[in-house]
Amino acid sequence: MGSRIQDPGHRGEADVERKRARGLALAVLAAAGLGCATTVRVDFDPHEDFASYRTWAWLPRGWEVPASDVDPELDALLRGAIERELAARGFSQAGELTPDFLVTYHLRIQHQLVRGIETPAMQTLSSPHRDGGYEVVASRPSVLPYELGTLVLDVAEARERQLVWRGIGTRRVRTSFKRRAEAVVTEIFEAFPPGRGSGS
Repeated sequence: MGSRIQDPGHRGEADVERKRARGLALAVLAAAGLGCATTVRVDFDPHEDFASYRTWAWLPRGWEVPASDVDPELDALLRGAIERELAARGFSQAGELTPDFLVTYHLRIQHQLVRGIETPAMQTLSSPHRDGGYEVVASRPSVLPYELGTLVLDVAEARERQLVWRGIGTRRVRTSFKRRAEAVVTEIFEAFPPGRGSGS
């Protein structure tokens, strides 16, 4: 993808040096299933040998490009989901050894208020003219709180910290993105590594 993750002493807050132009493959994936609102987009370097990857590590703290603030509970939730998904795909954490690739994430959350129509439960009212009474349904306009979360998962080859794969998942969730954060991680990683179908 041509982006190199640099030492914080050699870059500004969001400065990522473009090392060289490389070919990109772009896939836009619609999350399967009725009612699923996650949209996933994936960019990767088609020249990278993803088949050689076996071990990974987190990008060291302090090297990450700062993103929006993530509370500790959500950070732990996302990191746990990422670790489980990579393990499910046969990758192990390198520990003290040199990893094949590095992983990090960025999260942006936007708060939204969405107008809608709220329909409460039906009420049965008695009637002297009809056995069993009759049902009344009253709908009223409402404003509902949502969070639009954009989760970015980055994979860099470890030797030069060259960005080689990026998955972006966007999902709008009623009340809190935290409720669907783990599912979004799973949906993004369905496209990693490239060329490997989910469930294989």
